[in-house]
Amino acid sequence: MDMKPNDYAALEKDYNFKRNYLNKTLWWKNLPMLPPVLIMFIGLAGLLYLFQYDKLLSLYTIPYVLLFAVGTIWLKAMKKHLQKAAMAVPGAFHVCLAATIGEKQDTLYAVFVNNTRRYDKYYITNLARNMSLHEILLENEALFYKKAVLIHDKENDTDIYVRAYAKRNVIRQNAGWSFDEGYFPVLFIDEENVPVIKRKDLAGKK
Repeated sequence: MDMKPNDYAALEKDYNFKRNYLNKTLWWKNLPMLPPVLIMFIGLAGLLYLFQYDKLLSLYTIPYVLLFAVGTIWLKAMKKHLQKAAMAVPGAFHVCLAATIGEKQDTLYAVFVNNTRRYDKYYITNLARNMSLHEILLENEALFYKKAVLIHDKENDTDIYVRAYAKRNVIRQNAGWSFDEGYFPVLFIDEENVPVIKRKDLAGKK
């Protein structure tokens, strides 16, 4: 799907788009989330205890209802705060065009940049054309499966990310995609989270 730079820029400003992909990460594993969850748990546990002894309609329920309500409100507020903070991290939630540099055992190896030329398809495909998959895999092949690895391209004096993707995943997210296309869009959240953007999410911005 041929999109213009303005289309990618619009995606980067789309709160719902970013939240949708953020929710697929482990962003909630954060210490500030613990206090409201504990308060909710105490409130819920108290209510279940009273229910077991047929005291749910007594005045004893008031403090537990309040605890559960406060915990719920606090949790929602903390969730929204943490999500907005994650989206505001410099360099995060950037749409980047990833260009394939080779394939090995149904795994695609792709490169992308997270700078002002991140959705310049001609720039990234030219970079990829001059890179050797064999030399890159000599570094640490297993590492590319776990996260996007930043390497410095001395020839072009630029920092490039390398990431391995299951070929079936790229095709599933982008119906009709083929290796001949050479590139596909990814969303850089952080080095450990760089998902392939679904074609249906691009369709609405075309």
